[in-house]
Amino acid sequence: MVRLRHTYLMSAALAALIFLVGNGAVARAQPTKTGAPAAAFKLNGNSYIEARSFFARFGLKATWVERGKTMRLQSSVARIEIEDNKRDVAMNGLRVLMGEPAVERDGALYISRIDAEKLFQPLLSPSSVASPAAPALRVIVIDAGHGGQDTGTQNKTFKLDEKKFTLDVSMRLRTLLIQQGYKVVMTRTDDRFVELPRRAEIANQAGADLFISIHFNAVAGSPTVRGSETYVMTPQFQRSTSSAKREASDNVLNPGNRYDPWNALLGYHIHNQVIDSLRGEDRGFKRARFAVLRLVNSPGVLVEAGYLSNNDEARRIATPAYRASLAEALAQGVRAYALAITTAKTR
Repeated sequence: MVRLRHTYLMSAALAALIFLVGNGAVARAQPTKTGAPAAAFKLNGNSYIEARSFFARFGLKATWVERGKTMRLQSSVARIEIEDNKRDVAMNGLRVLMGEPAVERDGALYISRIDAEKLFQPLLSPSSVASPAAPALRVIVIDAGHGGQDTGTQNKTFKLDEKKFTLDVSMRLRTLLIQQGYKVVMTRTDDRFVELPRRAEIANQAGADLFISIHFNAVAGSPTVRGSETYVMTPQFQRSTSSAKREASDNVLNPGNRYDPWNALLGYHIHNQVIDSLRGEDRGFKRARFAVLRLVNSPGVLVEAGYLSNNDEARRIATPAYRASLAEALAQGVRAYALAITTAKTR
């Protein structure tokens, strides 16, 4: 997927309306009064609203790329493409997964209200999120995935274990975040096993304002799969990205849902920086009810930063340069998220 690039001349007035992060920009515009109220309907238990009217509130103009199928929503600082019957969205060149597929009806395109309010609104206008208020950002907990007898994913050809690389990246990130002035707490600092609930407990006991879990991926029998993906907690009443159908657990409100809008903002900025830095395949910004995301009482993100089952990518992951780049990308993602929530608090 080709990343959308922007060149901007930033006046003081414009800077007050938007924030730009790296080469991928997310609007920080105030909702306008243009556009009629979005008509809504229910489908499979979900409330849907009309996309054109919703995005017009944030200054995005809608045009059909292919009438009745693909709609482009664009402003000077954001570009989104949504396709009928698809959950995949292209947002400023990033692959973003909605909780529910878009729906075309009577010549208009609709998105679920949950995606509108808990995905797109915080990305387009963080200051318009009324509840919960933008969180503080002082204490960051870094979770190095796996450890001890739990090796995580492996590349047996090169004798590589995920647990070693997650810890290495975590320690590098710790140094960078301390330099930024944050208090940093680790779920592990050596090769030990930590139960998943305990990882969230460590974060909660530390009073975490942010939780970052670091992993590497693998797919058995699929050695060509590669790339990075980023996960945040699935909102209540939505399916996780990997779920083909609804489950009873979708209706449960978990601690990790407390900051749904800010999870979206965090996940987007982390994913943007990781994809830009590592320059690998974009496997998407996704949702999942992983234990650590489900149980943590703060905005949280889980990053799968490459596939050890892909030999070419495994070789890269095994290099200190790759892991240093990943740590720097994560730190830049935190910096971009911090700017977004700070700006939201001042409006």
